[in-house]
Amino acid sequence: MLRIVVRERDGGEHALVFEKPEVTIGRVSGNDIVLPMGNISKCHARIVLKDGKMIVVDLKSTNGTYVNGKKLTSPIVVREDDRIYIGNFTLMLETDDAEDADTLDADPTESRLLAAIAHNDAASRLVYADWLEERGEVRRAEFLRLQDAIVAMQPDDPQLLDATMRLRALAMDIDVPWRVKVARPIVEGCLGFEVQCPREWGAMQPTSRTDVRTCTGCQQQVHYCTSIEQARQHAVRRECIAIDAQVLRFPNDLRPPRVMLAGMPVAVPPNRGEPPSGAPLA
Repeated sequence: MLRIVVRERDGGEHALVFEKPEVTIGRVSGNDIVLPMGNISKCHARIVLKDGKMIVVDLKSTNGTYVNGKKLTSPIVVREDDRIYIGNFTLMLETDDAEDADTLDADPTESRLLAAIAHNDAASRLVYADWLEERGEVRRAEFLRLQDAIVAMQPDDPQLLDATMRLRALAMDIDVPWRVKVARPIVEGCLGFEVQCPREWGAMQPTSRTDVRTCTGCQQQVHYCTSIEQARQHAVRRECIAIDAQVLRFPNDLRPPRVMLAGMPVAVPPNRGEPPSGAPLA
């Protein structure tokens, strides 16, 4: 697994997780990471994970790719404490072989409960929350219970925004692989429903990839996204998505960032919210 943290010059930061050996970066859609700035080439750079090494390759970009302030003239192996500079953005890379080993499933009881949750067994979620709390994992237990509480809330519930923000705060201290296994965000971007897909990530059929599941209703793949940028890349390709609880949501945030959006954060609970409505994205 390759984790890439993208930091903007103004201080904004988000993380993307990829389970493939090559990631492309550029200004236009079609790249794995889209950085929509004029000083970034259409196909600017590539990051390759090979034999446990992280390699950065500049794709003959106009303004160059820099590592720790030095312009690349050939592919270079980078470490996790190196900084990659592309236009107004700084990228930091991490690999996490430990998470790929799925150490969370080491305990037989936990393995059984997670497998049941993956197949949408609601009772196992409550049992798992109790099991975690007994072992001192109070934040994970709260995360599980709060997800279920939000699912039961109505859209006009005055406690919905506070509960959603609390879920986001808990998610920031919990690793992504675990969140993917137990998450319950709504499915967005589905063209099979005129208004909103009635399903959620937790009800999708697991596949060989932890961040991709299959909808048993429309048979489409659903991609789990850990940032709005990643979600937009799937949305513009008309692919179904489920967005992680850590992401701060705003109205119309899946539309391409051509116009500055303003407003207060909105609550997008795991089972409902403001989807992209299936209409063409402007």
